[in-house]
Amino acid sequence: MIEQKVIISLTDENSSQIGTLTVSSLNYQGDYKSKIKLPNSLTLENIPVVDEPDNLTPIQYCPDIGTNFAELMFLEETEYQILFESNDVDESYDVLYSLTRINNNYFKPFRLKLGDKKTYKIAGMLNFRSYVGKSFLDIRKNGINLTEIPIEVRSKKIDYLKQYSAMIADLSQHALGLIFEVNSPLYQEFELDHRQKETYYEDFMFLEYLFREDNLPSIFEYLSKNLHCQLKNHTETVPISFASNVNQNTLKNIISKPNKLFKSQSSLEIANKLNEHLPYEIDQTKHEDVIDIPENRFFKYFLELIQELIEKLLKTSKQGYIQDKLSYFRDEVEYYLSNKFFNHISTMDYVPFNSQILQKKEGYREIFQYFLMLEFSFRLSWDEVNSHFRGFEKKLSELYEYWCYFKILRVLNGLSINKINFESVFKINKDNWSISIKKGKYSAKKFKLNLYDHDIEIKLFFNLRFSDEPQYRSYSLPFKPDYTLLVKIDDDINYIHFDAKYRSELELNDVHDTIESENDFDEKIKNRDSNEEKDRVFKDADIYKMHTYKDSILKSKGAYVLYPGDITKQFFESDTIIPSVGAFALNPGHESIEEDNNLEIFIKEIIKVLLYNQELSPQF
Repeated sequence: MIEQKVIISLTDENSSQIGTLTVSSLNYQGDYKSKIKLPNSLTLENIPVVDEPDNLTPIQYCPDIGTNFAELMFLEETEYQILFESNDVDESYDVLYSLTRINNNYFKPFRLKLGDKKTYKIAGMLNFRSYVGKSFLDIRKNGINLTEIPIEVRSKKIDYLKQYSAMIADLSQHALGLIFEVNSPLYQEFELDHRQKETYYEDFMFLEYLFREDNLPSIFEYLSKNLHCQLKNHTETVPISFASNVNQNTLKNIISKPNKLFKSQSSLEIANKLNEHLPYEIDQTKHEDVIDIPENRFFKYFLELIQELIEKLLKTSKQGYIQDKLSYFRDEVEYYLSNKFFNHISTMDYVPFNSQILQKKEGYREIFQYFLMLEFSFRLSWDEVNSHFRGFEKKLSELYEYWCYFKILRVLNGLSINKINFESVFKINKDNWSISIKKGKYSAKKFKLNLYDHDIEIKLFFNLRFSDEPQYRSYSLPFKPDYTLLVKIDDDINYIHFDAKYRSELELNDVHDTIESENDFDEKIKNRDSNEEKDRVFKDADIYKMHTYKDSILKSKGAYVLYPGDITKQFFESDTIIPSVGAFALNPGHESIEEDNNLEIFIKEIIKVLLYNQELSPQF
């Protein structure tokens, strides 16, 4: 292994050298060796310079990543060694002030006293846990900042630039769905909040999500061929010889404008007798399909809003991956706005929030939701989620837990005859636009399934507690799985548990195969980190915990890990799919059809076994 180091030189107001802060990692498994001195008092040792960060290297430097991200990048759940040294033995220093102020568990100084009478030293271990986002490496002397180096802490389990943004967008969409539910207390009380955003940190990731092929590009293609229009009537005055139809209103207009009548020359004799007069011209009503309507003005406004955002980000981005993607996004939206039909759509003067077309019609509904994601994100106060947003930092383990919950809800909704609404998921405080997810026994959501000619009732619980209480029993200690399915067959109760684990290990493809000898095992462990073909697999410790759920919670038939990884696997007691334990890979931003199908098939097979108590060949 090669040690990576970031060395920060510290100077006082007179530019005199007063010490150094060194952040190092021993977990780097590459072979990149270098020493780079940067103009901002940084020295980088054995730290790769890249255009786009990966999720393996403990420290990377991305000079072209753009202003939305810090150039110096670290990893969550990774150990870093910290050493601060100074010759000012009589001064008081706050090491990593920004990090310890947010969470003093990040940095753990050693209790051993370091240094001597001539040097001042502080050493310790730094671990960001599962928080990701932007922060700073800083040192304060007597309450005054000596340095403040921005850093980016990225995920090591999911793609930080793509999958993270997809998870945020999915959670936003579920929360914002409250606005579209007719029965929701928030329905039609929605007003645009023009509060200034504190940061554009999330915007690039939103754009990555927005310009996925199945999002804005496909929506634009659909709307460009299916623009909503309205039939409008307008009146125009035409010569009598060009009149194509005459109705009651036309006759009224003729009578009300006698000065425009003349005697017909072609039938002068008859006219003299009958005093008949004909009009020079008449007002005629015409019907026309018009696309200049509020909903299409909003569509145009949204594209212009995206164009403005891209231009703003491009002004401050540097050459590299971010700028290339932004340039691509700009070309795309310019192509959209160059479409000729926009020439017939005027500027939007208000947002038609109450429009049923925007809320319900295909294409327009998606554009409206994208707009809400961009403008609001988590401004609709989701209590549990907001508690994990501290400045730039997001606790991905908690966000992933909520994301998995909605994944299970979606699968069950697809199987169910009845469909749940958002009110059954959230508790809503109408006074302060605050929402929170229902938990425990009050979180029960009922699904009615018709499978194998049987009516099946399933309840889904979020954080249901099992203890020594008679209804939900554990015969030993209390347990609280993230999600519990209660499957009722006749009068029999059966529990299936799931736990979201935002954790995974890098292991060899065959690490879970049968190990014939202790020497083979030792060799596999030794080669685990050096092998190039690695899979993201579940942690063995999490499978142990699933055994605990299954064995301790009465009437449990299975318990399974949900995690961001590559391997889906179950461990069966016998030839039936239950009882069993195992793990399902669920990844934000991936094509969800296969992952959803895995869960759906698994649930259906469980029900089949419970109904007929027959042996089925495991399919996972």
